[in-house]
Amino acid sequence: MQFNNTWLRIALMAIPGFFLSSPEVLAKKNHSTKQVHSNKQGQGNFVDGIAAIVDTDVITQRELNNRMAAMRVSGNQATPEQVLSLLIDEHLMNAHADQMNIKISNQQLEQGLQSIAKDNNLTVEQLKQAAKQHGINWDEYVANIKQQMKMEELRSQVVRARVNVTERDVDAFLIQHPTGLYADYKKPVAYEPRYEKRQVVERSFDAKAIAFQHIYIRVPDGSSAEVVEAARKKANEALSKIRGGQSFASVARQYSDAPEASQGGNLGIRMNEDWPALFMSVSKKVRDGSTTGVFKAPNGFHILKVLERRGVINETRRVVSVRLPDPPQPQLTPREQAAKQAGPVNVTESNVRHILVRITPVFSDAQAKARIDEIAAKLNAGEPFADVALKYSQDSSASLGGDIGWISPGQADPAFEQAVANLQPGQISAPVRSQFGWHIIEVLDRRTEDKQASIRRDLAHETLYQEQAENVLRDWVQQLRSQAYIDNRLTGEKTTR
Repeated sequence: MQFNNTWLRIALMAIPGFFLSSPEVLAKKNHSTKQVHSNKQGQGNFVDGIAAIVDTDVITQRELNNRMAAMRVSGNQATPEQVLSLLIDEHLMNAHADQMNIKISNQQLEQGLQSIAKDNNLTVEQLKQAAKQHGINWDEYVANIKQQMKMEELRSQVVRARVNVTERDVDAFLIQHPTGLYADYKKPVAYEPRYEKRQVVERSFDAKAIAFQHIYIRVPDGSSAEVVEAARKKANEALSKIRGGQSFASVARQYSDAPEASQGGNLGIRMNEDWPALFMSVSKKVRDGSTTGVFKAPNGFHILKVLERRGVINETRRVVSVRLPDPPQPQLTPREQAAKQAGPVNVTESNVRHILVRITPVFSDAQAKARIDEIAAKLNAGEPFADVALKYSQDSSASLGGDIGWISPGQADPAFEQAVANLQPGQISAPVRSQFGWHIIEVLDRRTEDKQASIRRDLAHETLYQEQAENVLRDWVQQLRSQAYIDNRLTGEKTTR
């Protein structure tokens, strides 16, 4: 099988990294311990709000509950036992990170939050509001993000020190897997249809009584056609005023010839069978609160307003079988599709240099924009791009005159990449905003080459690296556990050194 990068998820978005304790791993994990004591009576009980003790550190029930809530929001369901095991691993790793003096700066944290917000199509402020809507304390959320970034940096250092994928390893892998991917990688999965029994409650309303307001335009027996037409015109005029926004009651008082006109045409409520059959027929499809059109009866013209219906609610229950949605099929990324296709993969790359002014907690977007505008003015005045980049760019490429080499589609920030695509070789952009700050970009050259071989080689390298990394990290965490005192109050297990 092909191993993928997995993600350690908390709250609304994940921090990318090797997920040592995913629910699947946690369920299968066989903790290596020197001595295990089982306290069946205490299983599932938290003593004084303590979920676990790790060496001299304490994991509280509140910490466990908060992490479970955060994982539920991110769609990563797990049992309390699984989440607590993850927290134990994190506490062990955190202590190790402190020993290695690993820290996350405020600038790194801000960039992490901006990246999370961007991946969710939000601003940081909108991300903050979203967290609040999900009942997540923002300060705790940010602290968790910082903690996960710290853990990711620790894992990266552990992996870099222990994993080594050689070119010979890649060559050997490609002989067996020419595309750089395992044959069953993201293979479509056949699912048996899944059904669920659900109780359906069907309700119907059986109207027994109805209340009307009424406007009546009288036509005496034996009236001439002119009189009938005048009455019809009067009724239509009354209806037009009602539909124009005047209250039914006020129009009834003005137009109706019925005795109840002074009461706004209110006829009260009666059982259905007590009303004239014509009234019931005309109002059958009229909603409560709505008005009929003008209709004719032998004695003249009428307009009715249905005030309300009263009756009984009939309820029936039945069990139905509902087919559940099939799980989503795995999808190949564009790069993976390119590795699998038969023909060449022609990719257009751009040789780019840029100048970057970063946005930080202490240097706002407006300040960065003002600074990049000043830099743009220097370029427009004729100062060499490389000299200006060396003096003012806040990117690591500044010492190279801003040159970041050849970039392919999908490698850069979308806004940066779009700006590059819109430039011709030798052309310098206006200031461009990305998630990192404000840029001025120059395209030095372009080329189109078949990149399939390099794509396949990169995928093979990533696969082998990931396989080694997962094994290294799993063994490393087990080693940390074996050297620690762990008292798991949820399972009753204790590990002694």
